[in-house]
Amino acid sequence: MVNGAGGRPGSGATGGDRSPFPEGGLRHDALFYADDRDYRAAVQEFVEAGRAAGEPVLVAVPTDRLRLVRPLLDPLDGVELADMAVIGRNPATIVAATLRSLVHRFPGRRVRVVGESLWPARRPAAYRHCVEHEAIINLGLADQPLTARCLFDRSRLPAGTLGDVARTHPWLVSGGVARPSVDYRSPMAVLRRLARPLPPPPGGTLTEPVRPDGLATLRAAVAAVAEAAGLAAERVDDLRIAVTELASNALSHGTGPAVARCWAAAGELVCEVSGPGELADPLAGRIPPPVGSVRGRGLLLVHRLCDLVDVHVAAGVTTVRLRLELPAARVPAPRSAPDAAQGGFVRRAPL
Repeated sequence: MVNGAGGRPGSGATGGDRSPFPEGGLRHDALFYADDRDYRAAVQEFVEAGRAAGEPVLVAVPTDRLRLVRPLLDPLDGVELADMAVIGRNPATIVAATLRSLVHRFPGRRVRVVGESLWPARRPAAYRHCVEHEAIINLGLADQPLTARCLFDRSRLPAGTLGDVARTHPWLVSGGVARPSVDYRSPMAVLRRLARPLPPPPGGTLTEPVRPDGLATLRAAVAAVAEAAGLAAERVDDLRIAVTELASNALSHGTGPAVARCWAAAGELVCEVSGPGELADPLAGRIPPPVGSVRGRGLLLVHRLCDLVDVHVAAGVTTVRLRLELPAARVPAPRSAPDAAQGGFVRRAPL
């Protein structure tokens, strides 16, 4: 039996026999489950293998799965349990706030995570962001001593999920054995495939220029749209902060005049800042900057404050579009939402 994706998966381009990750680095695989029995067995096998190896283990599953896996974990030590609906509400925050944080908490040790970031009840708008997240794991954590197993419902997830999973996971697990995914593709290839144009804003959208002396006016304008749409007061504060960060980034890094837009539609409050300049780093906002750096945290904060964030670059123009659910968010505001290093677990046992 192969636990935690041992061996060598296919390459990012052709599905050959060369691992895309360094020895001792990331091991990233996927397991499709059929029912609750499959789910429990997958979690239990992964956890027990981690305990046998003396590795810290995190189980991160959505709210309705907590009751299913908690009885399996209570007798065990060295295991942490987290609600993925909280720590992964915005999939773009999982790498920095949970996976990377867990690795850094146990220097010199391999750690392992079994989780479900894309589950059937997730709103459809999050699907592409979950696929991006799986690709970013391969790009941003390639050299980290992390074993990550991702669970997917093979019968209830959208059509096409199997192909996206095979392209973003070097290993596919079946019958307790991890086999190379011949369809695995490099993270950049996956991200390019997902980089589709954003739908245009609707008519009547609030439009404000981004100017150094106009940030207070911009904050007030987007807050008025949000309040009229019914966004909760604390979320309006999050929106003000996020829009300020985007506008400041446009002023600092852009190469020309930028514009901000804000509107409410389809159960979401949407704001964007668009202007000339190219955000070329796919890890921007996904991985914290080096310790001591005075820059590079603005987009990271925006991801933490918002439910979803789209970044689109085309023809020399970068657009960052943030989205907050209406009415109030279904889980605690991300500004105060706990992560893997700040107590975001429903139960914790000594490691």
